[in-house]
Amino acid sequence: MLARALILSGLLLEPALASACACGCGIFDVGLPGLPVSGMKDQVGLQYSFMNQNWNHSGASGQVAALNPDKQIGTNYYTVYGQHMFNDDWGIEAMMPYWLRSFTTDTSGTPGQINPAPTPQTAHVSSFSDLRIMGMYTGFSKDKSTGLTFGLKLPTGPINAAPLLDRDTEPGTGTTDLLLGGYSMGNLSANWGWFTQGTWRHALNHYQGYKPGDSINTVAGLAYNGIEPATKIIPLLQTNLMWRAPDQGGGDAVAGNKDSGYLNLYLAPGLLVNLSPHWQLNSSVYLPLYRYANGNQLVPHWMANAGVMYLF
Repeated sequence: MLARALILSGLLLEPALASACACGCGIFDVGLPGLPVSGMKDQVGLQYSFMNQNWNHSGASGQVAALNPDKQIGTNYYTVYGQHMFNDDWGIEAMMPYWLRSFTTDTSGTPGQINPAPTPQTAHVSSFSDLRIMGMYTGFSKDKSTGLTFGLKLPTGPINAAPLLDRDTEPGTGTTDLLLGGYSMGNLSANWGWFTQGTWRHALNHYQGYKPGDSINTVAGLAYNGIEPATKIIPLLQTNLMWRAPDQGGGDAVAGNKDSGYLNLYLAPGLLVNLSPHWQLNSSVYLPLYRYANGNQLVPHWMANAGVMYLF
């Protein structure tokens, strides 16, 4: 049951799937769908995530909104995913996110400077983002408690979805990215379990002069199985740490890429509900504990997601 809980524990590596987002949409990539389930060779799911980036942040604190030409990035993510286990040791998973994004920016503003006569404009984007395909190896131990993940993020999303969008806010990066990660989990007692998971993303190429910065996304958390009726409702508590290096190319014409790259730490309480042996529901809320942003970047006050999974 802990293994099942971990599949949706964080719902953390980006409905945007490691695609660019100056303020950290990659947080949803880890754990989506996450870890393999013993005895359940196939699974499909739909995950919804929401992030409203409307707070200007520089360094480790909030800053005056007028210093950032970007005013708001509101995004609804819908991610369809599936997993297939070829045998007890090897499996594959794929994720395809769909974005609904609203982006408001001051078209006459300059990053780091206050514009006395702003001219805000808004763009709306509805588009698929970049596809992620991952392989899994779970054969290090009989209980499948430790494993490796590896794969690619493919450049399937558009890089010109709207004229107002910068390269780091487009649905696609235009690059093929290497994804390497792993997980481990265990039991602290009869009712308590622990889990960790991490993924490193590295763009293998530039596209039209742009290359997103490397990122590392890690999760560590606890799951509680002691609520009666047993195993029906599983509370989860996890921390998510995400680091991203500055982008290369594709930045602001004046400021370059100084407004990219960050370090974020979130606390994410959540809940997993087993409706039946095949159907599961989940939800999580992400609350910031620490953030450090290079330059001026928009960040959300909080984030949330919810989803449903069918286990074959």
